[in-house]
Amino acid sequence: MTTSITSLPIGASHVTDRTGRGRLTRFGAWILQALEASGQARARRHLLDFAEQCESTQPELAKELRAASRMTH
Repeated sequence: MTTSITSLPIGASHVTDRTGRGRLTRFGAWILQALEASGQARARRHLLDFAEQCESTQPELAKELRAASRMTH
């Protein structure tokens, strides 16, 4: 997965007042939330893929991995 940003929201390119700083702060928070959600989704996929690989030889581990994937929500 790739993430690209083609432009900043209006007011984020140059911060000259409190309003601009507020927008930039909200934009930064939004970016962090998006990265967090992306990371959690990726972790869930990896845990479920690994659980699938372990199912035939280590069913208990596969069960724990699936449980862990549900905890990443």
